[in-house]
Amino acid sequence: MEETTISTKKYILTYGLILGVIWVIHGFFRHITDNRATSNWAFYIFELSLPISIIVYGVYRYKSNNSGFLTLWQALKIGFGIALISTTIQTAWDIFLVKIISPETIQEIINLTDQPTPKDSQEQNKILSKENNYLFNVSFGFIVNLVLGFIISLFAGAIMQKNRDPFD
Repeated sequence: MEETTISTKKYILTYGLILGVIWVIHGFFRHITDNRATSNWAFYIFELSLPISIIVYGVYRYKSNNSGFLTLWQALKIGFGIALISTTIQTAWDIFLVKIISPETIQEIINLTDQPTPKDSQEQNKILSKENNYLFNVSFGFIVNLVLGFIISLFAGAIMQKNRDPFD
């Protein structure tokens, strides 16, 4: 019996773009409703359920279209690829928002931690260092989202894996 395996690229691109566009729409609505710097448990639940549902569904769709077979490696590849594409889109949106659309957003985030008023150059240097800290946080968020995507796909792949029978 011939073994046919379908390509994972289509699923990575499709569901990565879907998740990335959903992140941009979510970020846009947060920007419009002035919830850019607000922390709320409902946002956390929504933001955690998005990658879980999209990554698990992408792995499931691949398995169902691959005659019901899925290896752990394929699940990890699909999940990490979806996370990589969507996180790249999300990070590009965050940088676009902070640098072009709404530069005052970074000031709102800085003001949440403390209330400095720039009186001299030392205070201004402190604010500039916090802006660089924001860019560090964006890159740290990129890495955290990739690790989260890897963990989600690891669990999804471990639960859904079904290897082909080597004796057929």
